[in-house]
Amino acid sequence: MLKHFLKTALLGLFSVLGLASCDSAAKQAEDFDALRPTLLGGVYFYRGYGGVDAVASLLSSEGVSQIEGYKELFINPYKNEEPSNITSNLERDWGITDAAGLKAKMESLKTAASEHKAWDFARGVMIAWSGLRIDFLTREEADAYIKSLVPLAQAKFADWNAYYKDFIDGRTAWDPQNEYGGREEFEAAVKDLLENPQSIYKVIPLK
Repeated sequence: MLKHFLKTALLGLFSVLGLASCDSAAKQAEDFDALRPTLLGGVYFYRGYGGVDAVASLLSSEGVSQIEGYKELFINPYKNEEPSNITSNLERDWGITDAAGLKAKMESLKTAASEHKAWDFARGVMIAWSGLRIDFLTREEADAYIKSLVPLAQAKFADWNAYYKDFIDGRTAWDPQNEYGGREEFEAAVKDLLENPQSIYKVIPLK
C-alpha cells in the first residue's frame, strides 16, 4: 500500500514538474520574442547606457532580473530622453521633420535594396523608437514596424555575429573615411555586445 502511494505521489510530482517546465519554456519564448526586435538596434542602446558591464551593474544595483531589466531599458529606450534632442537629431542626421518623413525613411530602410541590411535594420529600429518619443508614431506603429524586421533579419543572417558584422560593414561603407566619426566606438560596442559574457546577446539568439 505504501509502495503504491509513493509511486502515485511521484507520478503527481513529475506531472507538476512537467507543467512547470512547459510554463517556464513558454515564458522564456515570450520574453525572447519581446526583446529580439529591439535587439536588432541594440548597439545604439548599449552605447547610450555605457556598455554591457554598465548595464549589468545597473541591473544588479536595482535588484532586477536580466530579462526584466533589459525590457525596461531596451524596449522604448528613449522614453526618458528630452524630446527636443530627438527632434533635432532626426532633423540634423536624417532630414526628418514630420511623421510622414519618418515613416517613409523607415519603409526605405526596411525594403530598399542594400548590400548591408543589418545597418539598415538597426537604424530603422533606432529611428522608430525615436519617432515614438516625439509622437510621430504610436506605440502600436512602432512595435509593428520593429517586429516586422525580425523575420527579414532571421532569413538573411545566421546569428548575431553575422548580423553585427554586416552592421559594421554597412557603417564603414556609409562613411569610409570616418568623416562623421565614431567608427571605433561602434566597433568597440559591437565587440562588447558579442563577446561580453554578461551581454543579453549571449542569452537571446537571433533565431
